[in-house]
Amino acid sequence: MTFDENEEEIENLRNRYKRYTPNVENDNEVVTKETNNKFFKLVSKGKNSFKYLITFFSFIIVLFLLIFIADKWILPSVVHDRETVTVPSIEGKSLKEASVILNANNLFYEIVSEQYSGKVEGVILKQVPEPNKQVKSKRPIFITISKGKETIEMPDLTGISVRQARVNLYNNGLNIGDIKYTYSDLVPKDSVISQNIKKGKSLIYGDTVDLIVSKGPENQIFIPKLSGMALEGIEDYLISEGFKLGNVEFIENDTFVPGTIISQLPQSNTLAQTGQYINIVVAK
Repeated sequence: MTFDENEEEIENLRNRYKRYTPNVENDNEVVTKETNNKFFKLVSKGKNSFKYLITFFSFIIVLFLLIFIADKWILPSVVHDRETVTVPSIEGKSLKEASVILNANNLFYEIVSEQYSGKVEGVILKQVPEPNKQVKSKRPIFITISKGKETIEMPDLTGISVRQARVNLYNNGLNIGDIKYTYSDLVPKDSVISQNIKKGKSLIYGDTVDLIVSKGPENQIFIPKLSGMALEGIEDYLISEGFKLGNVEFIENDTFVPGTIISQLPQSNTLAQTGQYINIVVAK
């Protein structure tokens, strides 16, 4: 092998086992470019956020200035330009009369509610503000007007107890008036015989109704107590008291002595017309 051939082989071996050496300059250039790009992106994003903040705070400042100007100059000038007037009294007036009075004082009314009353329909019942108050002109006076008298249909009370009649009248917005009592063979005691206002007639809320109430049949007397008495002689006793002996029933009973009255119908101490029959139950 010649010298030149040795040199060539040695060079080949060097090239085969030569370590890779990076290009430092190129790599540094790439890193620098990436870093710069990130930096510019952050700066750009920061500029946009700052721009939004500036816009927001500018809007707040302008809004505050507008409110300040309106509060200090615009609203006071509008309010102060209106004269102060004394509220006149319009309660009890019709809407037409109230309109004339309020117009003369540079005011007007506004209806806020209606309610039934003893006043004519359309009459003013209440006003706000009250009379003699000081207010700015061109403002409304709030009023409540009458709907007139509320009408109610008269209920039928005949045949019911006077207590129930009173409740019915109250529930219908009516009042009970004079109550007269009289004897009646047809209507039970303490029940309504008649009413001074016919059923179905229209009444005004709060009207009174007079009633005639039954005292029951005339010559009524209290029924005596018979339980515990002996059957013997009971018929004569009842006749002496104004009654008659009715049905007599016998039943077994361990408490009473045979021939003793156990119960009666009608019950004792209730009113009954003279001559009424009294039924009894007797122990056997």
